[in-house]
Amino acid sequence: MKPPSEKPDPVPAVPAPRPRRPRTGKLDRLVGRLVTLNRLHAALRSTLDLEHLHSIILASLISRSGLSYSRAAVAVFDEASQSFRGRAALGARSRAEDERFHQEADAEEEALAGVVRDLEGMDSSGEEKALLRRSMQDLSQHSFWITLSEKFSLPELNQVIRGVELFIESGDEPGEGRRFLADLQEAPGARLYRRAELAASDLPPNLLELLPGDTVWSIVRTNRGPRLLVVADRAFQRAPLGELDLLQMDWFCGQVALALENAEMFRDLDETYQSMRALDQLKSNFLATISHELRTPLTAIGGYAQLLLGGKIGKLTPAQREIMERILAHGDLLTGKVNDILEIAELESSRTRSPQIQPVDPLSVLMNTMPRLEKRRAHKDIAIEPVVSPPIPEILTTPISLERILFHLLDNAIKFGRQGGRVRISFERERTDLRIAIADDGIGIAPAQLEPIFEAFYQGDSRLTRHYEGLGIGLAIVKKQLDLTGGRIQVVSEVGRGTTFTIIYPVA
Repeated sequence: MKPPSEKPDPVPAVPAPRPRRPRTGKLDRLVGRLVTLNRLHAALRSTLDLEHLHSIILASLISRSGLSYSRAAVAVFDEASQSFRGRAALGARSRAEDERFHQEADAEEEALAGVVRDLEGMDSSGEEKALLRRSMQDLSQHSFWITLSEKFSLPELNQVIRGVELFIESGDEPGEGRRFLADLQEAPGARLYRRAELAASDLPPNLLELLPGDTVWSIVRTNRGPRLLVVADRAFQRAPLGELDLLQMDWFCGQVALALENAEMFRDLDETYQSMRALDQLKSNFLATISHELRTPLTAIGGYAQLLLGGKIGKLTPAQREIMERILAHGDLLTGKVNDILEIAELESSRTRSPQIQPVDPLSVLMNTMPRLEKRRAHKDIAIEPVVSPPIPEILTTPISLERILFHLLDNAIKFGRQGGRVRISFERERTDLRIAIADDGIGIAPAQLEPIFEAFYQGDSRLTRHYEGLGIGLAIVKKQLDLTGGRIQVVSEVGRGTTFTIIYPVA
């Protein structure tokens, strides 16, 4: 502490804040232009619908919130005829109409902006308010351009532009626009054509009547080639077209190209998806129809064979009896395959329907399933050994679904099991799940085949001379049944040592 007689240290002077330099007119225009470009970028990426995209392109070109042209038109490239066909136009026919158009457009934009501003007064958290604000801004950006194009479209302009076709390729026969488009394609980007140049071109008269003055033209290209022809003028504004307009149009058409690529990719994916759905439905209908038509005569064949074997028509010799038994056995085998086809067709057609899940006793279902496999099990002298360590809890599924799953897994184990082998069935509680494992000691599955075995009609050995019969749909039925009822399946296998399929269900 200093003595009172001493003077205190001087307080350092705080420098006065530097006065802000006022924005210049050029800076304001630059900031405004950047805001506009950002809005246009957001508008073009707001839709994947091609029709909406064409509307947004036109509205962006003529709006004062966009590129501020007076009139604009787009033509879509047709690959079959190698020509641009007029799609839509937007704008006014007179200076007074143009001014009224923009006043109404400004009012429409202000109304949408007011909806966004109203969110500031909402009683919600900052995070919720920010999310709502962003959502409403995106929605307003999209709806403003669509509304602008639909509300202020002039039927006369659209009628003119839709009658225009400009050919992009040169040919022996004369065609409107061939020389003009050939010249336009040589330009690296947008090009400004003066009134005199257009008048001397081979453009159709109705298009020249629509856009008689100086206009900016640009061909929009994507990876697929030319897609759009964009045309715009400034007929009702004092500022003439110049180099800045060409730069802006080049940037705009680059953004349009990206939006077109996304929209066309989405359209192609949707068309592919719809085609696949139709093909899938056709396949299901075909399988169901063919299976039904096959099962009817097979039932008759089986019935007649049983009549003969039962001696109802007359006594059979031992040789005749042996032949009839073979006919009946092969008929039963074929009936089983037809039933499998019907089952997978039924599963395909019912994928959207939810089954009635309920508590099911798996041991009881297993006991009901095993008698259906007795003939096949006895033929190969395979022992089926359930390992039961009570209590076995009920699981959430449907009795029919579980019975079909167990049947196909046991049938698969018997088919690929070794002669005189065994199939072991075990139950294990694991927290909230029950694991039901079916293990055989058969030929096993190669690691590369573990993933595709659940695909319909997949065969590990697809040769016509293969040793094991079957259509390759049993495991596909198992997987579809599990997917419908909320179960899971795991498979562990070793070639020559056997396979274990484990189905997992939640405990009831």
